[in-house]
Amino acid sequence: MRKIITLLILSLFFIQCSNEEDSRIGKNQIGKINNNTKISELDALFKNDSIARLPEGSEKFYEYKIFNEEGKHLLTFKPKIGDSLNTFESVQVYDSNYITEKGISTSSTFMNVVNNYTINKIEPTFSSALLFIDEINITIALDKKDLNLDEFDMRKISQDQIPDRAKINFITVWFE
Repeated sequence: MRKIITLLILSLFFIQCSNEEDSRIGKNQIGKINNNTKISELDALFKNDSIARLPEGSEKFYEYKIFNEEGKHLLTFKPKIGDSLNTFESVQVYDSNYITEKGISTSSTFMNVVNNYTINKIEPTFSSALLFIDEINITIALDKKDLNLDEFDMRKISQDQIPDRAKINFITVWFE
């Protein structure tokens, strides 16, 4: 009986570790996907999910959006333009199940980011403030509405302007 219980506990542990590896955000990787992953591998990697290739009806796709069985947007892959190896430039993470080693996900706040990573640069876009985290080669997008800034305001944003509770819109993992 003890052997069976021990086997069950070990099995659950390995399943949990496997799930964590499938959703870990790190430098040049997200889960099993890294800077060498080819576009042709997406179907096998996301066999239980739906992949939207955009623009639809085109021979050349600029985005690959991954949706789970319930239709929730998980990830958006952007291929390297002109890459003969057909690899990815970046992947945008929208689902909170994907998490960095230090616990940052799309359900985290600005304060969580500051407490765990060095923000190397902050750049405004039309609708977001982008936080550059060089340590793991990611950018984190915060909605300007959460920062009480006008959407098209392109003035410099300092770290002290960002409220601690500002939420993350998405995380972009950049592949070198």
